Amino acid sequence: MTSTAWTVPIPRERVQEFRGMLAELNKDLSGLAERAREVGYHRERMWLQPNQDGSAQLIVYLELDDGVTPAELVARLRSYDSEFTRWWNPRFESFGLPAAVGETLLAWGDDA
Repeated sequence: MTSTAWTVPIPRERVQEFRGMLAELNKDLSGLAERAREVGYHRERMWLQPNQDGSAQLIVYLELDDGVTPAELVARLRSYDSEFTRWWNPRFESFGLPAAVGETLLAWGDDA
């Protein structure tokens, strides 16, 4: 199994907006699930880690399908178009995107 994770800083003044956006997404995950199947991942987790100053770090973790590399996944995510992505992408991207796929420094466990 290959996985990837990244973080996005969420400014203090936008943390509630981000929570609201995710609450809206959680009402219907079918578009997210369809995108995942099409671009090559099967599990996604998001955490919001609060900072002392009221801002937060969004932590995104994805488990990729066999044979899909993190770089391929990013390319597929950026090119995939659907009704869901036309709604989701501008909202999510307004919080910023990482410049590159991160470097794995430690992977431990039965499936690492």
